[in-house]
Amino acid sequence: MSISRRQLLKSSAAAAAFAGGGLWLFSDYPLSFKARSQFSLSAEHQQIFWALIPAFLDGAFTADDQQTMYRVLSNIDHAFAILEPHTQAELSQLLDLIQSRGGWLLLSAGASQLSELPLPQKLDLLQRWQQHYLQLLRQAYQGLHELIMAAWYGDPASWAPLNYQLPAQMKGLLND
Repeated sequence: MSISRRQLLKSSAAAAAFAGGGLWLFSDYPLSFKARSQFSLSAEHQQIFWALIPAFLDGAFTADDQQTMYRVLSNIDHAFAILEPHTQAELSQLLDLIQSRGGWLLLSAGASQLSELPLPQKLDLLQRWQQHYLQLLRQAYQGLHELIMAAWYGDPASWAPLNYQLPAQMKGLLND
């Protein structure tokens, strides 16, 4: 069996393109976020939550309120640290999938990087996840939703804008 020079060049070019595409799919998006080193969440996972917090809490605070964003991210980090190990592992898998180019390509159906999406597109994407026919995507949405909402509503600093006061019976149960 002999192979022509042209066939060899075509095969080499196809193999190089296939290998390059595979490397691209399994690579992570670059970090474009100033992560907090004291958090237990990795910098990449912090970046994902940083991009999702304004979408899940749309209207709760202004978009440029970075102090509130860091407070919510800190609460998420605290909640992540006390999750059961198997729940931490599942959440880490989801966040790794979102961080990778190939995973994000599948989850977003070709949208640009999560941190670069404008808020209306993030809201549209989250709504699609919430109502998706695949239960796995609905569970992913629900897990992220519950974690971010718990980080927001569980923080006493968030209660004043909501005009919420802790019931008198509960005041002795919290460490405030």
